[in-house]
Amino acid sequence: MPAVHLPPGPKGHFLVGHLPEINRDPLKFLSKCAREYGDLVCWQFGPFPAFLANHPDLIEQVLVTQYPNFVKSSVYRRGLRVVGNGLLTSEGDFWQRQRRLVQPAFHQERVVAYGKVMVDYTEQLIDQWRDGEIRDIHQDMMLLTEEIVSKTLFDVDIKDEAEGVQAALNAVMDFNSNLANQYFLPGWVPTPSNLRYQRAIEKLDAIVYRIINERRASGKDTGDLLSLLLQVRDESDGTGMSDRQVRDEAMTLFLAGHETTANAMTWTWFLLAQHPEIEAKLQEELKRVLGDRAPTVADLRQLPYTRPLA
Repeated sequence: MPAVHLPPGPKGHFLVGHLPEINRDPLKFLSKCAREYGDLVCWQFGPFPAFLANHPDLIEQVLVTQYPNFVKSSVYRRGLRVVGNGLLTSEGDFWQRQRRLVQPAFHQERVVAYGKVMVDYTEQLIDQWRDGEIRDIHQDMMLLTEEIVSKTLFDVDIKDEAEGVQAALNAVMDFNSNLANQYFLPGWVPTPSNLRYQRAIEKLDAIVYRIINERRASGKDTGDLLSLLLQVRDESDGTGMSDRQVRDEAMTLFLAGHETTANAMTWTWFLLAQHPEIEAKLQEELKRVLGDRAPTVADLRQLPYTRPLA
């Protein structure tokens, strides 16, 4: 067997690898790896090699052009068991089937409807802000994306349950952010972190399954993502999704549309605050195109500076 040549990277502990560093400050550790070792870095997930791809071309190969050559590890699945067998964790033919079934949720006409919800909830949040006050922008973005994804996914307003949902989501994210939780002990071991994680999943499950049951019983199509998930049928055999699979895909979309979006928005505001010249250009374009009115999805074509790169 030919020798395997691994890319460069930092040397870690023989047993725990770089888990202590990445748990302590993941951004610092990963940034240092990219800065010191280049586009492809080998680090240690416990005693096993792990790879950090920093160049867009490499990331495209993993996620797009050569994705069949990459599988999702058992540790990855264990850390994301909150989403079950949804699009984030499924693979192969089943993933292809689910992707086809979910694809209509992102057709243009539905995206336009989601855009109005995003604007409405954003305006409600801004109405609460007062000049001169200090805000926790990350907390604001977390609550905002939670409300938006709840409305677009389930057509429900979760303000009455927001505190409980947020606590459960925080427990899930705290668990997933600690890689040691996923590496050292399986989920059935009753450690405090495992128990908190399981209680959080049960809390979210209770809410999601209640909404699924109510929607199936009513038979209504409210134009949200859940209605689509309940109605879609596989063209090859005419089957739909079970309640469990609807739950898994709904939970995947909920988490994907919530935490990641909130984090991206938080970093956007942080970077704009660090670069006032960029903020000024952004404000100028918005004022010129929109004036004092709220934006719509149709305005994106007229906002080349504001619109993110495709």
